[in-house]
Amino acid sequence: MRYFLFTFLIVLVTAVAILGFRGEKTTRTPIEIFNDMDRQMKFKTQSETTFFADGRMDRPPVPGTIPSVVKVEDSYLTTGLIDGTYGDGIPLPVDAKLLARGKDRFNINCAPCHGAVGAGNGIVSEYGFAGIANYHQDRIRQFPDGQFFYTITHGKGLMYSLPQIAVEDRWAIVAYVRALQKSQNAKIDDVPATEREQLK
Repeated sequence: MRYFLFTFLIVLVTAVAILGFRGEKTTRTPIEIFNDMDRQMKFKTQSETTFFADGRMDRPPVPGTIPSVVKVEDSYLTTGLIDGTYGDGIPLPVDAKLLARGKDRFNINCAPCHGAVGAGNGIVSEYGFAGIANYHQDRIRQFPDGQFFYTITHGKGLMYSLPQIAVEDRWAIVAYVRALQKSQNAKIDDVPATEREQLK
């Protein structure tokens, strides 16, 4: 026991001699094992540097960078609202190209939660997430197009907002969701006569 106490005392004195007491004032440069980020190798905003050729520390954003919150003009195209109410209709030409783009963006941003056909059974539902919207419920099928756009932009409930998706891509997703809804709730009479033969 005597040797243990003697060894402990030597270690304690050595540690204090090397590390010192935190907050102790001295003119000597301290030896710091863990400096708790008191002194960081960093540049201050708008400072100069010789590291970059232009001498500026602040770097311009990478080309194509999109702010997470974008102030837009108050129009149906950018808000999904008409006089403060959800509008209906897609303000872009709905063609195969728009639907293909919508499918691509949907699969990246929406399918993990809502599933490949929008039934609310995406991969995250297998990890205990509940209350994911099923686009094929009658209540949701009655939503105006502007409400879908607004929800993508601002989120709702547990769904987070996605304003970083380009405006046109958000409308492409809305168009694709409408196509999914039709595909799961269509009647044979909804199919053009020229296409019905392919379904038989």
